[in-house]
Amino acid sequence: MTCRVAVLSDVHGNAFALEAVLDDIRQHAPDLIVNLGDQVWGQADPLRALELQRSLEAVEVRGNNDERLLAPVETLAPALRPLQAWLMERLPRQELTRLATLPTTASLFDGALLAAHGTPLTPWDSLLVGWQDGAYFRRSDEEIRCRLNSLTDAAVVLVGHMHREAVHKLEGQLLVSVGPVSSPADGDPRARWTCLTRRGGEWQVELRRVTYDWDAALAWELCHGPIGAVDHTAPPCFPWRGTAPDFPFS
Repeated sequence: MTCRVAVLSDVHGNAFALEAVLDDIRQHAPDLIVNLGDQVWGQADPLRALELQRSLEAVEVRGNNDERLLAPVETLAPALRPLQAWLMERLPRQELTRLATLPTTASLFDGALLAAHGTPLTPWDSLLVGWQDGAYFRRSDEEIRCRLNSLTDAAVVLVGHMHREAVHKLEGQLLVSVGPVSSPADGDPRARWTCLTRRGGEWQVELRRVTYDWDAALAWELCHGPIGAVDHTAPPCFPWRGTAPDFPFS
C-alpha cells in the first residue's frame, strides 16, 4: 500500500510562499501533512500564513521561533523585539500560546517517522547541518548520533530549522532536512517542501521547489512590516566551510 506524506517547515509568516507550496502539495494528494514549525515569525502577511496553516489540520511540532512568540521581551535580542511586539498585536493571543506550547516532536506511523524542528532533543539545535565561522558545514556522523538520541529508532527522522535541504542515511535511518517554505539560504528564492512516499515498506524522498511571487511578498512587507523588509528576490547564499557535503544539497 502506498502512503504519501507532505512535510513543510519554516513558513516564517510568508503567506505568499506558503500559498504556492500548498498548491503544489494538493497536486500530490498526500495522506498526511506534517508542519515542522517556525510558522509565523516573519513579516509577509503572517496572519494569513497562520490561517492557511491552521486549515491544513497538519501534525505540528514547535519551532525555536514559535517559542520566541511569547518569550519575555528582556530575553530577546534588541533587534527581535519589534517583530515580536508587532506579531503580538496582529495575531490572536490563543494562537500564539498554542504555537509556543506545541510538542517538540511527533511520532508517526507506529514510530516509523519522527518529526522535530531542529533535533529530537531541542528545536534550537540542528541535526545534519551546522553553522560556524560564517558558513554552513556538514555534521560528522558522531555529531549526528549524539543529536539523534539513542532512544530514537525511527526509520525516518524529519527536521527543518537550518533552511537547507539534505538527505543522509546513517545506520539504517533515513535523515531528512526539509527545505524552508520561506527564506532559503542557498541563493535560490523558491519555496521548499518535501514529499515522502512509502511503497512496500520503503520510504522515498522528493525535495520540491516552487516558484512564487516574491515581489508581492516584498511589497507587502514594505507596506505593512514593522522593520526593514526581507528582500525575497535575493535570499542569502551562505558558503560551505571545508569540503563539500557527501549528501545532496540540490
